[in-house]
Amino acid sequence: MRSVAVLGLPIVVNQASFALMQFTDAWIAGRLGGTALAAIGPAAVLASILSVCGLEALTSVTAQVSQSIGKGRPALAGLVTWQGIYCGALFGWACLIYYPTAGVIFPFLFRDQSPALVAFEVEYFQVSLLGLAPLMIATAIGNFFTGLGRPRFVMAAALVGVLANLIFSWGFTFGAFGFSAMGFKGIAWGTVLATLIQSLVLIAFFLIPQDLRGTYGTLRAGFSKKRCWKLLKTGIPAGIHGGVDYLAWAFVLTWLISFSGESHLAAQSIVVRCISLSFLPAEGMASALATLVGAAVGARDYLLARRYTQSALMLIIIWMTSMALIYFLFAEEILRLFTQDEAIIAAGRTAMLWVAAFQFFDALNVTYSNALQGAGDTAWPSVVNVTISLVVLLGGGLAVVTFLPGFASSGVWAAATLYVVAHGVIFHFRWAGRAWQQRRFIE
Repeated sequence: MRSVAVLGLPIVVNQASFALMQFTDAWIAGRLGGTALAAIGPAAVLASILSVCGLEALTSVTAQVSQSIGKGRPALAGLVTWQGIYCGALFGWACLIYYPTAGVIFPFLFRDQSPALVAFEVEYFQVSLLGLAPLMIATAIGNFFTGLGRPRFVMAAALVGVLANLIFSWGFTFGAFGFSAMGFKGIAWGTVLATLIQSLVLIAFFLIPQDLRGTYGTLRAGFSKKRCWKLLKTGIPAGIHGGVDYLAWAFVLTWLISFSGESHLAAQSIVVRCISLSFLPAEGMASALATLVGAAVGARDYLLARRYTQSALMLIIIWMTSMALIYFLFAEEILRLFTQDEAIIAAGRTAMLWVAAFQFFDALNVTYSNALQGAGDTAWPSVVNVTISLVVLLGGGLAVVTFLPGFASSGVWAAATLYVVAHGVIFHFRWAGRAWQQRRFIE
């Protein structure tokens, strides 16, 4: 348990920083009214679908950095990271092609929304696209430090980013701290600038230290076709999987709830950010578990892999069930941090009860899915994930919206709860069945 906690804590802090940024943006949007609060949900979701594809693809930087060190060739770590920087920056800039199409995408996907709501969504989405390239660069460098076993640098940069996001988003929105007031789009501009600052901090950590330049070749900035191709070969499948997973959960949930009206969509913007506060730290701890399980399975020590998983599960369950208790007892107080609109609070209160109900099963899902990934058992869980997403979340959600419209967003949240429960139970039995110990998964 100590091994899991020590390795996982810096990653948890980094993951929590993303949740805090999302929480901050929604909190500021709530000061502008229900329409602004409703708009930030769909806009952030569509931008995040793009970013998740890049973020997941760049996890291959961590693997290649750790492998280069394990093979006694640490100087390759810097070269590999530069390929990640180039690929990430190129991906971020390529996403700007969606900038002019935003005015068509949102009216098409959310046809029943008011023109004011759609205008806010387009505005937030377009500005958010400008922050993707700095985010990808920061991620590539952050994965270098994770592969190196020095995640504290990533943690320090993340804390700087959280503070910068609060200052700039508030300042640009309301004209505080000497900035000009931009209104709603100031929230997005503040996040973009905070991401840029976080990226610059990591660049400084990457280039300045003498030991990194000498041992790990962090100044080896040349383009390597071979290393770049190897990075893409392993990263692109991971990026596609991550993007599909996020698309299934976040976009489908947002799209289905949009049929229930603006108040329910605004409540969803709040509740999803609360979910991030419980899920992302747990995901950080589970990421550390994946590393430890991979090392144990590589050494054929399956008992140690199971002990790591049991210890991580205990920590994650304690965290997520504690958050469930908070959601259950203080749902209205949390919602009133964002808005005083009674319709939004009523919809959000019901949603928070569903969220509290699935926290334990989400702990099972997060723990066992990452343990299976660390063991090399990835194909079967991917098939299960796609199947459950299509049948339970999309199929069940559409059935509720079509045949039981009186349940409004509560029916969609019920389908989402069933989706999480199914994942947790199935992955638990997959791990308990020990199919991951078979040699074909390791290879």
